[in-house]
Amino acid sequence: MEPKVRGWLTGSVLLALTGATVTVVYFFQPTRSCDHEDTSAGCAMLPVDAAVMTVAAVTMLLAVGVFVFALLVKERSAVR
Repeated sequence: MEPKVRGWLTGSVLLALTGATVTVVYFFQPTRSCDHEDTSAGCAMLPVDAAVMTVAAVTMLLAVGVFVFALLVKERSAVR
């Protein structure tokens, strides 16, 4: 496998995992607290938190796309 393809594979996997982690943490909001609720699930998400979660989710989806593309390139170069 070419080092360039290996770099794309590794980078996309790391970026996808980071995006997935941030998305899950912001979705469940384990550290959120509010005065009128006992649990974090009852607290509303702030607009900035929603924007961060959206960017993380989009980044994760793009990284998965790059990963699939890198796998296709790897397979194509292996056939040659």
